Amino acid sequence: MRAEEARCKALLDAHHYLGAVAKIGQTIWYVATWQQQWLALLVVGAAAWKCAARDRWIGWDRRYQYDRLHLIGNNTRFLILPGSTCPQPRLARARAA
Repeated sequence: MRAEEARCKALLDAHHYLGAVAKIGQTIWYVATWQQQWLALLVVGAAAWKCAARDRWIGWDRRYQYDRLHLIGNNTRFLILPGSTCPQPRLARARAA
């Protein structure tokens, strides 16, 4: 597990314009794979305490905001790794009856 986290951080440092992210608070690291090849990285962290635009869009008032904040994640980093390749999925065509 630690080796995978170190690999994620190294890839983010090498290829993301903001570099790796420090683990502050709750953090989830996702790795998209295809046939054991790492394709992309996504890091989601705890939501900010206050974000007026977000709170207006959701429609929260102050009495619900802090009770429900744990339901939101903040996209901290997203990286499609250079050289990642996988076949595109084939979509089934609907036949006209």
